[in-house]
Amino acid sequence: MKTAGFGRRKFLTTSAAMAGTAIAGTALLSALGDSALATSARAAAGGIDLDGLGKAMSGRLLRPGDAGYDFASTTWNLALPSRRPAAIAMVADREDVIECVRRAGGRGTPLAARSGGHSYAGFSTPDSGVVVDVSELNKITVRDDGTVVVGAGAQLMQVYSALAARGRALPGGTCATVGIAGLTLGGGIGPLTRPYGLTCDRLKAATVVGADGSVFKADSRGDADLFWALRGGGGGHAGIVTEFTFSTVPAPNPVVFKLEFPASHTAKVLAAWSAWQHSAPKELTSTCAIGSGKEASNSIEGTWVGKAAAAKTHLDALVAEVGVAPATRVTQQKSYLDTVLHFAPCKEVSTCYADTKPGGTVPREAFHAASRMLPRVLKTADADRVVEIMTGFDDMVLLFDAVGGEVDAIGGRDTAYAHRGVRASVQIYGWSETDKGEIVTQAQQALTRVLSGRSYVNYVNPLQTDWATSYWGANQAKLRRIVSAYDPGKVFDFPHSVLRG
Repeated sequence: MKTAGFGRRKFLTTSAAMAGTAIAGTALLSALGDSALATSARAAAGGIDLDGLGKAMSGRLLRPGDAGYDFASTTWNLALPSRRPAAIAMVADREDVIECVRRAGGRGTPLAARSGGHSYAGFSTPDSGVVVDVSELNKITVRDDGTVVVGAGAQLMQVYSALAARGRALPGGTCATVGIAGLTLGGGIGPLTRPYGLTCDRLKAATVVGADGSVFKADSRGDADLFWALRGGGGGHAGIVTEFTFSTVPAPNPVVFKLEFPASHTAKVLAAWSAWQHSAPKELTSTCAIGSGKEASNSIEGTWVGKAAAAKTHLDALVAEVGVAPATRVTQQKSYLDTVLHFAPCKEVSTCYADTKPGGTVPREAFHAASRMLPRVLKTADADRVVEIMTGFDDMVLLFDAVGGEVDAIGGRDTAYAHRGVRASVQIYGWSETDKGEIVTQAQQALTRVLSGRSYVNYVNPLQTDWATSYWGANQAKLRRIVSAYDPGKVFDFPHSVLRG
């Protein structure tokens, strides 16, 4: 079943989706109705001449009380407390970004870039800060040589559909409304990761507005340190990217599959999936979802990029390892575009755009999330322990997203992404109405002893205390040196900046 929101969360139940919608409505009404907060935020601009900034921009500068401000100040994650930025710059071009950095940066007021706005903790919409919203910088140019130039504000479905029209593909996430910038800068894990790598592994160059308004063209030959940091270091660091250039691959026609086994076999399913996925060719990428409750549930969904007949052989092997017939087994070969739509929260390209401005079709969500990485194949006892932990929670799911394959063709120190060699990213996703993040964090801590202390920077948990070493591991020191060199004044500082780690 599919919930409103991230397509990869189709494992969640309909009742959970309804509960999330109720929270969403409450949070949105609160954000729209608090005029006192709006007045306070208008006065909280510090030493920034917002009137001058607004006049210097080609785009619009929204301030508290302006039409459209309340909607634009609402975070994607509606479980977060309401945010009241001092201003939201809806930039029209790179020159607007430069004006924002030069006029608002380094004055003690938070300055943050926002692409799709999907930061789990809302770091791209800082309270009393200045938001540089790049969503209008969404031009996509697919070149004859197979590279694609993408504006930093493009949403994933825009990128996927433009590429599909030219017979090309880019590995990326399943949430069609995520911005290309945040996904790429943190890594980029999805259903085509193993055959083609992370999204950041396909990055060839980026245009970046630095902390003093200077413009950098970062690639392997120029500003190579900055280019290193952009590939997996996480969004918000060192500058504001306005444009990316990626290499692409010929669009595949994957076999998409889904299996569900009886809940009584969930621990066996998890252990079998872990060994099966690890030994599988790189053409196979899958997610194993473990649902919470008195009897933990399971679901496995993924893609096979290869001959369709071989998909059956691999799935038969998994079923044999589990030792019981699945209650659900579905396979279907699809085009590249239909594959990304299959995992998306919508079924038509024309409706796959985010509710980040009036008229958007994909509604926002209310949730709390965290992550850990799985560094090895799970032993039977470890799978048993994971299931035991999940039976102690409600309204929660674990998503074991397989990595490896082409991800591991790049060395662990060759980019800022610190998790080469792990077997899976494990997202802990909860939608309880009573949780303020503490319950998901408890689950994260309980799972640490079974999985690892490592986490994926794109699944940021604001309550996590070990975040710095968890996100970047052995790459933390180098990333800190690079970010400090490009942003010595901490213009782009935010709560989980590597400079605070």
